[in-house]
Amino acid sequence: MTKQQIRDIFIEEATEIIEKLDVDIINFEDNPQDKDLLNELFRGVHTLKGSANSFGFTRLGEFVHHFEDVLDYYRNSDDIVNPQNIDLFLSSVDIIKDVMWREVDGNDGVPDNYNDILVGIKSILSQSTEETKVELDDLTTEFSEQEEVIENNFDEDDIFRMKNMLKYGEELYHISLTLDDDIFFRGFDHARLFKLLSDEGQILESWWNMDGILPLEEFNPERSSIKHVDIFLASDKPSDEIEELFEYIDEHEYSFVRVEREVKKKPEPQPLKDEDIKFGRREIDNEVKTSGRRENDRDDTIAGVGRRKNDARSFVKVDTTKLDELFDSIGEMVIAQNFLAENEEIKKIKSEGISKTINVLSKITRLIQNRVMSLRMVAVNDTFEKMKRVARDASKKVNKEISLEIDGADTEIDKTMVDALSDPLIHIMRNAIDHGLEDCAEDRVASGKTAIGVITLRAFHRGGNIAIEVSDDGRGINRDKVFSKAVERGLIDAEDDLTDMQVFSLIMQAGFSTADAISDISGRGVGLDVVRSSIEKLHGRVEIASEVGKGSTFTILLPLTLAIIDGMIVKSAGDTFIIPTLTVVESFIPSKEIVHSIKRKGEFVDLRGEMIPVVRLNHVLEIGDEKPDIWESTLMCVESEKGKYAILVDDLVGRQQVVIKSLGATLSRIKELSGSAIMGSGEIALILNVEELLNRDA
Repeated sequence: MTKQQIRDIFIEEATEIIEKLDVDIINFEDNPQDKDLLNELFRGVHTLKGSANSFGFTRLGEFVHHFEDVLDYYRNSDDIVNPQNIDLFLSSVDIIKDVMWREVDGNDGVPDNYNDILVGIKSILSQSTEETKVELDDLTTEFSEQEEVIENNFDEDDIFRMKNMLKYGEELYHISLTLDDDIFFRGFDHARLFKLLSDEGQILESWWNMDGILPLEEFNPERSSIKHVDIFLASDKPSDEIEELFEYIDEHEYSFVRVEREVKKKPEPQPLKDEDIKFGRREIDNEVKTSGRRENDRDDTIAGVGRRKNDARSFVKVDTTKLDELFDSIGEMVIAQNFLAENEEIKKIKSEGISKTINVLSKITRLIQNRVMSLRMVAVNDTFEKMKRVARDASKKVNKEISLEIDGADTEIDKTMVDALSDPLIHIMRNAIDHGLEDCAEDRVASGKTAIGVITLRAFHRGGNIAIEVSDDGRGINRDKVFSKAVERGLIDAEDDLTDMQVFSLIMQAGFSTADAISDISGRGVGLDVVRSSIEKLHGRVEIASEVGKGSTFTILLPLTLAIIDGMIVKSAGDTFIIPTLTVVESFIPSKEIVHSIKRKGEFVDLRGEMIPVVRLNHVLEIGDEKPDIWESTLMCVESEKGKYAILVDDLVGRQQVVIKSLGATLSRIKELSGSAIMGSGEIALILNVEELLNRDA
């Protein structure tokens, strides 16, 4: 494994942990007494620290260790985390992100607020110093263990904590692992062992000797760099049952002993220095398990060790590139199957057996295609959860109290689109909080609303596509103000008759802003332009609805996947094109009476009282000079942010789902084209980018 591959593995795992930390902290803010969630936070930070140190990211490991200490302090105390400390936690996560990427890029520097956050963490830890001294002074009994264990691994704080953590009927076991570096080849897994031990009881403490960790360039993931581990387990299970877990480890690599519990004379208390107080022992799992939960969790044991039943589901991480390659192969199979079904020579045979075989092949191919497609689909939940942090930070910056409501988070969408959704949603969310909601609670109450502004994030299926809505119950968009600003900038004429949706879509033009003042998070006229261009790249569009005094709704419409597109197959100048169904309103052949030509404006059709501009596809793409009469041609009425347009084509072949193929180096420069597809006949069809097509015609 190369150094780059090792680094990529770390970045992927660390990014997942960090994103979850953000979400968990926000959720913890709503319920600061939830010890289970605090334990979950601690475990995530602990895992990140271990990974950072293992992969040689020492600066990151050092800071994460400090953050782990403060979480450990709150886990083992009755203190409640206050809102100021939540701010500190979130800032710590920001530092972790920054430091990680700096180390990845080989930058030894630290963020400007690094020391300030570190001081904040240490100030929390210093508050517990006096409390710890009092606890140690009141200690009257302690464990009697093998002298070398007591002397080498425990201080009085450890003894005090472990004494109080044991429950009635539990024994304390000391497990010492001295592992050979080839342990991985024998199927050993540190994480799996800890999971199994957690099922038998509660891991109170663990010490890991990290001296054998090699620098990143010398790191060998096939060899264990962790030479020694000490584990202290509290359990009410018989010792022989626990020792069964080590049957696949050589005898010389582990020791397993029960720590005797006796009362011994208390030593004279010694004055302690602040630096002597230790926080943040590496505690792997501090979840309090009731006897009922232990029984329910029994079947979740990881497979492969001992004779334990395994009902847990297995998951395998797969590089999305491999999924794309697999889907491409399936796409080729679909094309081959369609070609087979449409082959004229085969049709002439008129064999019932051949026809039946082709039909069965078609069903199997579609089944495989759908199964592979499902592998690419993920819920939008993780993306929605990340928006909680965005909403919190934005509301604090503009000093507005808000409530974020989430609905439909289990809606699934192509993973590629989920990854690309974050930035557009962040822009829309910030815009809603900064400009959508009223500036003060008094204005809201005076309008008959609640003092707290409401932002709603919702995902749902709409007509075979995915819709993602961001709504606010704020002041709404002033239509007249937007219209006047657009006329002032020359985007439209004062006499233009535009629908509300067409007017509101103007705010997504580059540099367009009606904000009276620029804030730290919006008002520069760049955010919504980024939203529009980002969504168009995903073959989607943005719709805006608003009512003054009621609020606004931004709706992102996307296809289910970027791998397959539902399109209308059309012909123009002898070539085949695909218009995404998402943009098509209707198709028709107009009568001569509704066709109009307006001087200096162009050609129009009067569709039920609405004048719709006509765009000749062959002229825009410069693929032919023919100019057939409009009333003898097919018009594809499409909806864009500019409004409705009628694209003139020679013929409408039909509607079909096609597998999207990338364009070559030459064609990819043509903005009006977004991809290609191979039809069942073997013919290549080009997929049109409707927005760019209409921009070129303008």
